[in-house]
Amino acid sequence: MGKQISNTVLMTGAGYTKNFGGLLADQMWAKIFNHEEVQDKPALKDLLFDTFDYESVYHEVCNDDDTNSEKKIYTVDEKNAIRTAILEAYKKLDVIAQKYIPVRDDSKHHVLIGAKKIIDCLTRDMSQINFFFTLNQDLFVERLISCKYKNITSPGFEGRIFIPNSSESQLPLKDNDFVKVPTGDKLDNIKDATTLSKNECHYIKLHGSFGWKSSDPDRPDMLVIGRNKERQIANELLLTRYFDLFDQVLFKGGIKLLIIGYGFRDDHINEVIAKAVEKHDMKIYIISKTKPRKFTNELSAEDHVYGKQILKGL
Repeated sequence: MGKQISNTVLMTGAGYTKNFGGLLADQMWAKIFNHEEVQDKPALKDLLFDTFDYESVYHEVCNDDDTNSEKKIYTVDEKNAIRTAILEAYKKLDVIAQKYIPVRDDSKHHVLIGAKKIIDCLTRDMSQINFFFTLNQDLFVERLISCKYKNITSPGFEGRIFIPNSSESQLPLKDNDFVKVPTGDKLDNIKDATTLSKNECHYIKLHGSFGWKSSDPDRPDMLVIGRNKERQIANELLLTRYFDLFDQVLFKGGIKLLIIGYGFRDDHINEVIAKAVEKHDMKIYIISKTKPRKFTNELSAEDHVYGKQILKGL
């Protein structure tokens, strides 16, 4: 018989690490736009000005399989420029995590303590399997967050990258520090959520991570960005397994999902949440700076595919 999955589950988006000084989408856009290689490419500047959405720009520039004959074809230099600019933006984001030293700043200390208390509250029952899902690709949790009761680890990987808040956790990742994601039979033990250890808090990075290398030699990184995220996930076995765990946990029945800092803009994520609400009695609890009226209006809008179903679980 499988072990019991905890009814309390945490999920975070960019707003979560904004509390630590992380960057939201518009700030990432600015970092990418201001990169010298992008500034040297008029077509990229025009496209970024046209959408103000760096993920859409990445998809437009780097995907040549679009059947639209009117689609502009971008040069190899332009594709390399947008990839370089995005990776450099994530490196700058990681510098913020490296330099987040709470002993020198009382406000940082309080943010860190608050974040740890939430995870401690969710993981105090040692008889249950705990899950912490995230759409974030930064290393704030890896560098900064420890748990009182359980180690925070990512299934498929051995141990943690850093000891949180240690001198080691304040060092930048070198190219040879990037880890190739596991594949094949190494992932057989994470097919079933009920077979995972109850002694760890399972940190599931649904969209990959800075610091990971894809198993595909033609792909330099393991960051799921752009408009075809489902396909990117399907092309990487680790992420497919992770998304299966997301389904299994949320569809368990009676889950209480605490969401921090997610803007509900990813349809493939929203679909799972909506189904869990409608068919599996999931309740949603949200920590957000957005005012309730604005939040509900945005999810109730006609162009929000799953918003109305999600609001039923609020």
